[in-house]
Amino acid sequence: MYTMHEALARERMHDGQRRSREAGVARELAAQRRWRRLSRFARAAERRHGRQADWALAR
Repeated sequence: MYTMHEALARERMHDGQRRSREAGVARELAAQRRWRRLSRFARAAERRHGRQADWALAR
């Protein structure tokens, strides 16, 4: 049978591993959101510049 200290140490270790996994998932999701936001910004800028170029050529 395990002593209470061993059980507590195992529980802390498992909690640390779980928090580490959760933090990894959170970092991954945050990175995906950043790339999605950057992609939307880049597409909007591309459309905006395309309209400006069309307008300049039409003058």
